[in-house]
Amino acid sequence: MNKKLLMGILLVGCIAPAWANPLLQLQERDLEKIQKARSTAVDNKPTTCKALPAAESTRLGIIQQMLAEGRPHAAIAHLDAARIEAPQSDLLRADGLRETGRGKEAAVLYQKLLSSCVAGNAYQGLGLLATHEGNVSEAILQLQAASEALPIDPNIRNDYGYALLLADENQGALHEFLTAIELAPGNRQAAHNLLLLLYRMGEVDKAIKFAEQFGIGAPDVERLKKQALLPLPDVALLNEVQETASSKARAQPDISETAYLKDKELK
Repeated sequence: MNKKLLMGILLVGCIAPAWANPLLQLQERDLEKIQKARSTAVDNKPTTCKALPAAESTRLGIIQQMLAEGRPHAAIAHLDAARIEAPQSDLLRADGLRETGRGKEAAVLYQKLLSSCVAGNAYQGLGLLATHEGNVSEAILQLQAASEALPIDPNIRNDYGYALLLADENQGALHEFLTAIELAPGNRQAAHNLLLLLYRMGEVDKAIKFAEQFGIGAPDVERLKKQALLPLPDVALLNEVQETASSKARAQPDISETAYLKDKELK
């Protein structure tokens, strides 16, 4: 990834330093919840999960791949059969429940996991549930806690940025998308979200250059340009695609940078 381009994008709108604290524009009633979420994230800083027996680890890997392939019902069935008692197993079940529309059941499991070794991912799941329900301020709270628990997880940073985008917190979203891309240069969803944001901010030249360098095809560029013209409530209706992509990204390795950059450099 061309560092000069990323620095140039980072400077977009830098005269508005509110991006360093993108939650300032949320309603005052949310501030106490924000502080509580931050405190809880620190207190529940996840420890390393216990190593599972090889057979159980392999089985959970197969189930995780089912979720990545969009087969959550099958994943839950295999979890039922495996009967593995471990936070990693419960997290996969919660993800499967969320992806099959059983949000209340998923939320119960995610809440249970907040004091476990997968707390960061549990916060992420709660944030995605809140996004799906249209509760953007709650999504920001949960995803901020997730990013503080797992600060170098590019998918969480991307999800957090998307929630900020829905809240019209452009500078905060910009920071999160750039962080996600620098952590994982092949993260296609983060790149698409950044492109969407640049078009929303009116930074057309930077958007065009970024799309060219990242190898984003014309159909995707046109789709994102059209989405950028929509009011935020309508953009929020597209979040199911975002959630699905996030879930799949957790289970799949990042695509290599060279596959997308195609050895191009911006002058």
